[in-house]
Amino acid sequence: MKEEDMNSPKENTFGTRLILARKMAGMSLQDLANALENKVTKQSLNKYELGLMKPTGELLSLLSKVLSVKPDFFLRKGIVELGEISFRKRTDLLKKDEEAVVEKARDYVEKYLEIEAILGQDQKFDNPIKLRNIHTKEQVEDAARQLREIWELGNNPIPNLVEMLELRGIKVFLVDDVDQIDGFATITGNGIPLVVVNIKDKSIERVRFTTIHELAHILLHFTEEVAADKKQLEILCHCFASCFLIPSEKLKEMLGGQKRTYIAIKELIAIKEYYGISIRAILHRLKELEVITDTYYQRWTIYLSKTYGHKVEPGSYKGDEKIKIFEQLINRALSEGLISMSKAAALCNVNINQLRKDFISVN
Repeated sequence: MKEEDMNSPKENTFGTRLILARKMAGMSLQDLANALENKVTKQSLNKYELGLMKPTGELLSLLSKVLSVKPDFFLRKGIVELGEISFRKRTDLLKKDEEAVVEKARDYVEKYLEIEAILGQDQKFDNPIKLRNIHTKEQVEDAARQLREIWELGNNPIPNLVEMLELRGIKVFLVDDVDQIDGFATITGNGIPLVVVNIKDKSIERVRFTTIHELAHILLHFTEEVAADKKQLEILCHCFASCFLIPSEKLKEMLGGQKRTYIAIKELIAIKEYYGISIRAILHRLKELEVITDTYYQRWTIYLSKTYGHKVEPGSYKGDEKIKIFEQLINRALSEGLISMSKAAALCNVNINQLRKDFISVN
């Protein structure tokens, strides 16, 4: 393959994009060279990334195939900057896997913003929670109550959290990736909130809980002391998720509005299947509300672990958590003739023939 020198590049768009695509694929330079069957050496790939050489059409085609991206990925200008990222992860998470999730999320937001721009939609996000210097569980509960009120959600269950957040300007990316990651949240350089949730081998109740937990990291204004104490920060974000998914007054009402010395498993399953929150989270909230004692809570914890294991529990929420708005925007742009099939396929990162099969329009 002919290598063309590029002595003084003004803008290294291709090189930057190559780095991002390589990280999305979880590859080192050597990994990529090996995948290319050494048609391009590691040293040459490094020069491309540094902007010292520019690619040929043949190279773009090869890289697209190996890295599972469309060729126009490498030509897309404008990198979305991501703010500070704090993963909820296990210590055995590999650095390359962490980078892959971040870059997949960045790519998703870039494509989302691109289709919004094509449709003339310029969403601005305004944090609806005005409480400041949060440092107690009572303040967290007030924040959850305030958010439900402003978003006019009442005390009812929320059928699709992801769609609800998308409609309010919050980008949600669901990734089916390595198990060592739960999720993360950040704000892009242009002020767009981004919530990333790993759904790999996760129950729908856990996905819902993690989504709102990560949302708390974006919306809540904690004191400096809390922000510096990671354990306390996670506890308060857990509390927010629980309070938002099922308001305390509603939870108490469903259990008779008084202290309980005995609760039947069927009562807990009914709440779980109605509100989409796990039994373990329900029990922890009941302990916090002093509806049940610490001792009774511990008895339940032991029972669930011995009977079902540490992750499984009875009952199943029948709701759905999927990204819908992004796909709807692409379908709308296609229907209105604002983008071509090939552009839509690139945005969805799918085969154009499959897209044609799925897209049906009636004239």
